[in-house]
Amino acid sequence: MPDASDEDRSPRGLPGIAALLELIDELAEQNAGLELLLSRTARALGRAVGIRPAHGKIRAAALDGTVSEGEPPPGAVTHDLPGVGLLWLAAAGLPPGCADTRLLLRRLAIAAKVALLSHAAPIADDVPLRSVVDARLDPAARAHALHRLGLQETSLIAVFALSAPGDSARMFTEGIRPDASVLLQAPMENLHLVIAKDLTGEVSLGVPVGVRAAFAGPLPASRAPEGWRLARLALRFTRPSPRPHGPYTTDEATLVDGAQLGGYALLAETLTRERIGQVPDVNRLNRLAEEHGEDMLVCLEAVAATESLRKAARLLHRHHNSVAHRVERAERRLGFGVTEPYGRNRLFLALVLRRLQESGHLFPGSPADEPDGAPPAPPAQ
Repeated sequence: MPDASDEDRSPRGLPGIAALLELIDELAEQNAGLELLLSRTARALGRAVGIRPAHGKIRAAALDGTVSEGEPPPGAVTHDLPGVGLLWLAAAGLPPGCADTRLLLRRLAIAAKVALLSHAAPIADDVPLRSVVDARLDPAARAHALHRLGLQETSLIAVFALSAPGDSARMFTEGIRPDASVLLQAPMENLHLVIAKDLTGEVSLGVPVGVRAAFAGPLPASRAPEGWRLARLALRFTRPSPRPHGPYTTDEATLVDGAQLGGYALLAETLTRERIGQVPDVNRLNRLAEEHGEDMLVCLEAVAATESLRKAARLLHRHHNSVAHRVERAERRLGFGVTEPYGRNRLFLALVLRRLQESGHLFPGSPADEPDGAPPAPPAQ
């Protein structure tokens, strides 16, 4: 709806009240932010409007719609709405005790309350964030915790699980902050939970060197426990990031999507490190890594993921003979041919199991090296 026009203004300088109330209601229905609400109202009125909120900075809109910090002018008409704050309107030229002015301020205060609730800044409190990913939490309590975090149950979020030493978790979150409308982070046992709302799909995420990262989403915030569970399962299949900027190739396993695990999720949920340690192929891979370094495993993963040694060499940007030499040494240790159809599948399974074994330390204290859902979280407050 356009702002109230000059024809709507009464001789006393107050715009037509019906048109102005309609403007305020429309802005509230459109979920307009507080600054837009004040700006449009001030322009329609042709006079300054402002709010001293219960929490936060005073915001004032000049008659041209410019919003800044500012105190109410002397003699301003005010309306105090508990929990929201003090709304004020420059009173110059207005008759004292005008019923229309009181109605206008009351309606504006209600619209400001809607704006403040809808655009609330996330609170710096780990308790509700930890709670929303706890599968045991009552849905109503989860909805309340989400609201405290500036999220709705229908908000689309991406849930990240990070194994990040030192300050790396903060570096990761700062990297995606410009592309998320809400970004929240909290430590969870020896991991880090990150929730990003409305993360742009085209974003090429960067993972600091040495950090393991996995995610699930986008999905509704009401399914945050499922997202956290999938992200943690996917973390079992990751490798430490080799460089701080993406995009990353699938074989690098730097940022794994929990939605793409398929049946491999069951392996991460049910196999302990001890059970995996009973698989001879995995133990032989461990010895290969001890003798020839991780580079040998990188080479074998490329072989398992491609149809031929030449394709593996191209994937690794190496000469075919270099890859063939490593494969020959690996086959002697493993005791089977890795380039045959079933041999390739056997190698791939052994590599997957070894990666689960290697990441088991990320989830201590659980029968399967990690819980099925989220770790215990404090109740929402």
